[in-house]
Amino acid sequence: MDQSELQKLHKVAASVPKQKNLAVFFGRSGIYFIDNVKYFFLHCVQHQPQLQCCFMTFTKKDANILKEQGLPAMWVSDPNAAAIMARAGLVISDDFIWKEQPSLWALLSEAVSIQIWHGIPLKAIGFPEINSSVNMNPEKATKLSFAYSGYDEVVSTSPYFTENAFGKAFKAKNFIESGYPRNDVIMRRPSKYDMINVDRDLYGDMVKFRKMGGKVVFFMPTFRDIGGGPFEDGAINIIRLSEFCQQNDIMFICKFHPCLTVSKVALPPGIRMMNSKSDAYPLLSLCDVLLTDYSSIYFDYLLLDRPIIFYAYDFEDYTTKNRELLYDFDSMTPGKKVMKEDDLYTAFEDIVINNIDEYAKERKRLRELSFSNPDGKSAHRLGEHIISNYL
Repeated sequence: MDQSELQKLHKVAASVPKQKNLAVFFGRSGIYFIDNVKYFFLHCVQHQPQLQCCFMTFTKKDANILKEQGLPAMWVSDPNAAAIMARAGLVISDDFIWKEQPSLWALLSEAVSIQIWHGIPLKAIGFPEINSSVNMNPEKATKLSFAYSGYDEVVSTSPYFTENAFGKAFKAKNFIESGYPRNDVIMRRPSKYDMINVDRDLYGDMVKFRKMGGKVVFFMPTFRDIGGGPFEDGAINIIRLSEFCQQNDIMFICKFHPCLTVSKVALPPGIRMMNSKSDAYPLLSLCDVLLTDYSSIYFDYLLLDRPIIFYAYDFEDYTTKNRELLYDFDSMTPGKKVMKEDDLYTAFEDIVINNIDEYAKERKRLRELSFSNPDGKSAHRLGEHIISNYL
C-alpha cells in the first residue's frame, strides 16, 4: 500500500464514528498470547461487560486458538478486521508493533491508545535509549521516536518508576500507576484461560518435582541487541550444569526472551527448555530461585520474595555495545551478582542448596519502590480507570 492509499485509508477511518467501548488488543507480532495484554484482555472479557473486546492476532492460527476457547479474537487480515479497527474507540497494547504497520496505524490512529508495556525497565528504553550513544543511529532513532510517542495512557507500577523510567521513555498524555496485569496471576491459582499458551506438561512436572523435595531454578536472561547469549558465549557449560543439577536434585528451566526463536534441541538430564514465545508467568510461583542478567522479569519476581541470582558475565560488553542501563546496576539488583561460571555454582550451592538468603531487606526495599499496589488487582484497577475516564 503506497502513501496515497494510506492517506485515503486514514481519511476514511477518521470519518467513521467511534464506538467508545469497542476495544481492540494487540500483542507482539510473531509472539503469541503472553504478557500484560494477555491478562488485561482476559480480565476485560470476564469482568468488564461495559467493554466490547477483540484480540487482534497477526496469524490466522493464533486467532483460531483463542476463538476455540470462546474468546473474541480476529486475524488482522480477516475481511471484517478493518471495519472493526476503524470503529474502535480504544486500542490497547503492551508493545508498538501495530504502530509500525502503516495500514494498522491508518485505521487506529484516531482511537484512544493505552500502552501497558511489558516490563519495568532496567535498561534504557524509549527516549533515554534514543539519546544514548550505545547502538543507536538516526534511522533507528526516528523509528523509536514514533513508536514511543502519541499515547493517551501509559501504565506504570509506582510513582518512582513513572518519574524515573516511564515518564522519560514515553510521550503520553497521562501515566496511571495501576500495576501490571501479568503480575496478578503470580498471586492466584491459574485459571483455564491463564493457562492458554502455557507449557502444561512442564507446569505439572514442576509441581511434582517440588512435592518430592526438589528445587526449581528458572533461568530467564534478556536478549542481546547485537546477538549472543550465555550458552553461545560459553558462559554456561551445559554438560557441567546438567551434572550439577542431577547431583543436587535441581530442575533447571531455561526461558529465553520472546523475541528470540530457539530451535528444539536435545538437552541433557536436569535441563528443561521452554518455548521462548510461551507464557512463563503461571509458572513463576513454582520457582525457588530466579537466575537472570538484565531482564525486567526480576522486578516481577520480587512479588514472591524469593532469592535472585544475577549472572552478568558480559556486563561491560552489554552496557557499551547493546544497551545502556537506566540505573546503577548494583543498587538496583537485590541479589547475588556473579561474573564467572565457577562463582555461579558457588552461588547455587549457597542459595539453592543451603538456603542462604542475604538479600531479603534489599528485595523488600526495591519491591516497595517498584509496586504501589502489590495486591493482585492490577487489571481491575486499569479496567475501572478506562471505564471511568473513556466511557
